Amino acid sequence: MTLETIGIQRIPTESRQGKPRSLFNLWFAANLTIADFALGFFPLAMNMNFVSSVISIIIGNILGAAIVGFSAMMGPKTGYPQMMGTTNSMGRRTMRLFGIINLSNTGGWFIINNILSVSALYLIFGTTYLLLIPIFVLVVYVVAYYGHNFIHKVERVLSYVLGFLFLIVLLKVLFSGGTHVLSTLPGLSISSTRLDTAFFGMIALSYSYLMSWGPYASDYSRYLPTNVSLKKVFSNTFAGSFISTTFVEMIALIISFVTLSSQPIASLKSVSGILYPLSLMAIALGGIAANVLNLYSASLSGLVGGIKLKRTRFVGLVAIAGLVLSWIFYEHFYTFFDNFLLVLDYWISPWVAILIIDFLVLKRQKLDFEKNANWKGIAAYSIGLLVSIPFMNIFLGHFNYTFIISRSLGGIDVSYFIGFIVAAVVYYAVSLDRKVVHSGIKTGKAET
Repeated sequence: MTLETIGIQRIPTESRQGKPRSLFNLWFAANLTIADFALGFFPLAMNMNFVSSVISIIIGNILGAAIVGFSAMMGPKTGYPQMMGTTNSMGRRTMRLFGIINLSNTGGWFIINNILSVSALYLIFGTTYLLLIPIFVLVVYVVAYYGHNFIHKVERVLSYVLGFLFLIVLLKVLFSGGTHVLSTLPGLSISSTRLDTAFFGMIALSYSYLMSWGPYASDYSRYLPTNVSLKKVFSNTFAGSFISTTFVEMIALIISFVTLSSQPIASLKSVSGILYPLSLMAIALGGIAANVLNLYSASLSGLVGGIKLKRTRFVGLVAIAGLVLSWIFYEHFYTFFDNFLLVLDYWISPWVAILIIDFLVLKRQKLDFEKNANWKGIAAYSIGLLVSIPFMNIFLGHFNYTFIISRSLGGIDVSYFIGFIVAAVVYYAVSLDRKVVHSGIKTGKAET
């Protein structure tokens, strides 16, 4: 194993390596997780029928996977971690702020996967979570510590192992009565108003999970050669993300309708029979695949945010913090997961919209670190976020509030999509006055 010594510096030409195909394996493995699996139980909890559940999941995953694919395209051209792309549109100091925000984002997902994966391990070994969480975090830490190349190797192996394990789970579920789902559909019909609310809510939840990888994507494509086909980068990232996420969520959806239960781990155990240890091990390994990316990207985001530590040292600090918080949140997890997903998009959607416009439409494909602040980008982001607020339906702990437009829509929260569209349109409009669209200039102060 070779230790990665590059932190957030630009990857030099002589260090470029790999093929876009590796991105398929990486994102395929990273999304065969318990977080996806748990998400597949939400439609039943929201009283949706099976058909509308399938459609909403597919739509949400298509939109989310597209965001990850577009984001990954930036890596080979810039050579930098994803969060550093913020500098072109909003300036260097704003980039620092978003780096810290994404550190909290990656840390949140790290905690989520720790808790869900350890829940599966507990059912296998019966050992207290006070011991299982440190063991799980240690395994993830070792892989993230060695860095980019080792991560790709581990994810490639896990993509095959997890694909095989989840296929066994699916076959077991189907042969254990999964076809019973079809006969239950007529009995699960609900009023059209409730269905519309739940349907769009599930699209938002599916989109929320998958697009939350957007701030990570370039972290794993920045070592690719600069002349690599960006179409292949997009297609491999999109396919790996969409196929695996949809596959796992569909397995969970079928299980939830077979068992008529909204409890992911308990339901999986009940339908797996003698194979349940194998099913639960797939859940745990999927958590490793996802959390390696969470921990590695958390370390990069912290450095982008201005933390003056080596990546290898900071990744250890994040692992320790995640370990402690996983202990704290362990027994109150499911509400935490739901709330976290809903709130997550509020900052990501307008941010990633601006980065996509900047990179794909304005063709600014090299990073400029000279400006402290770019007020056009900051204004577009702020407008996108503010305009989306009336569309929000916030559930955060004991604070529940449905804003006026969301209330008129029956509680549907489409603020994620509104923020994305408004920020993209405003940023493009304010950028039209540029007579010359820069394709890139200095790399300056950020290369530290």
